[in-house]
Amino acid sequence: MSPYLTLALLASSTLAQSTVQLFNFSSYVDIENSALRPNGHLLLTTFDQGRLYTLDPSGRTHQAHLVAALPGATALCGITAIDNDKFAIVGGIRGSYSYTNETLYTVDFTQDTVKPIVRTAARIPNAVMLNGMASLPTQPYIVLIADSRLGCIFRVDTRTGISKIAFKDDALAAPTNASIPIGINGLKVARGYVYFTNTARGTFSRIPISADGLEFGDVELIDTLNMGATKDDWDDFALDTEGVAYVAQPNNSIARIQLDGGQSVVAGGGGTKDIIGPTSVQIGQKGELYVTTRGGTVDGVSYSGQVVEVKLTS
Repeated sequence: MSPYLTLALLASSTLAQSTVQLFNFSSYVDIENSALRPNGHLLLTTFDQGRLYTLDPSGRTHQAHLVAALPGATALCGITAIDNDKFAIVGGIRGSYSYTNETLYTVDFTQDTVKPIVRTAARIPNAVMLNGMASLPTQPYIVLIADSRLGCIFRVDTRTGISKIAFKDDALAAPTNASIPIGINGLKVARGYVYFTNTARGTFSRIPISADGLEFGDVELIDTLNMGATKDDWDDFALDTEGVAYVAQPNNSIARIQLDGGQSVVAGGGGTKDIIGPTSVQIGQKGELYVTTRGGTVDGVSYSGQVVEVKLTS
């Protein structure tokens, strides 16, 4: 597998965990998604006026630094690598469960590792709420983007700017009576499948896909969220080598989902406050999880967006 692909890989025997907060914003900033650069640094997309940040999780001090503010966007969502140290990011002007000016950007660090070249790759005017995104393993310049409101997957060529709806199904949409009308959310491509979460339905599923991202099979349900007495849902996720998913599970936990449908909580949960509003998960070079959060209010105390390290042990 090419080293620049963003699919996170990890052996699937990890169960126990400990958590350490690496960073949190002093003012309220909602971290939406993340990606790992080849140097191990995290890129953080935010709802902070289109700002993209970076953080070195291995440094002695952990501080997020501004990389760029992407023009024409108040919020940045999905991010994925499309080449060595080159990324695609989707953003737009955020409304109430909808966006205007939905735009796909490229952020290229190959010429300057600190100040990347930012370009507009595509405008997607027929999109409503673009969210999770992944590149195709054999053609990483082509990305698949979830639209949480339309219940579909867009296929976009970052070289030509051509976009189209590649797949649409009720399993990707929110129910018509959903209080939070967010359907397909997180999205990854691995081993001939698109894996995705549906927030409103509380499902984790996959779809067979051709290598060029033009042909899709039937949706296969892997698991449904065990809601219990809480109001959790599923957001973005990372996959290991066995197809096990580590899923951001707001309000305050990380779930582990196996292909046979088994699920468990490996970090947070209950009354813990280690992870407040998790939004995305990345797997580091030593198998650790890096979790981003949007923050929130717990017991009357407000928390801003965090980056949390979760160390997993067998």
